Amino acid sequence: MKGLLFLLVALISAVACCFYAYTGVAEWNRGTEAADTLKAAYTGETKGQKVAQEMYRTGFMYRTTHYRANFVYEVDGKTYQAKTDTSIEPWDEEEVHYDIANPAQAYVGQYPPIESNSSDYFGPAVVALVIAIVFGVGRSDFSELQR
Repeated sequence: MKGLLFLLVALISAVACCFYAYTGVAEWNRGTEAADTLKAAYTGETKGQKVAQEMYRTGFMYRTTHYRANFVYEVDGKTYQAKTDTSIEPWDEEEVHYDIANPAQAYVGQYPPIESNSSDYFGPAVVALVIAIVFGVGRSDFSELQR
């Protein structure tokens, strides 16, 4: 009975691992596709000047420093403002890519931001994989190794 229970937990954990890994990859791809769409739509390019910046830290075990910065840029004589939130400190002057039809819509930097929640799925996938391995190994009784 104990072996059957271990097998059931291992199978459920393996299915959960596959689900979370698949969902994480799908979310990652969705974020990348959204960034590619943004890059294709924002074809205007100019230089922006940093006017404000703040630093903050995230994480518990692994602390990461992030920078929020505001940039001003000019298109056809009008001044606009764009914001960035990155883990790399921005320079005083950065590229600003904007939508030609609506210059107020823009992103700062060489690459558009990739916003995805894929990390929310990869952690549980690893935990489920470890549980599946532990209970799968626990299912075998190692009687042949003791001979």
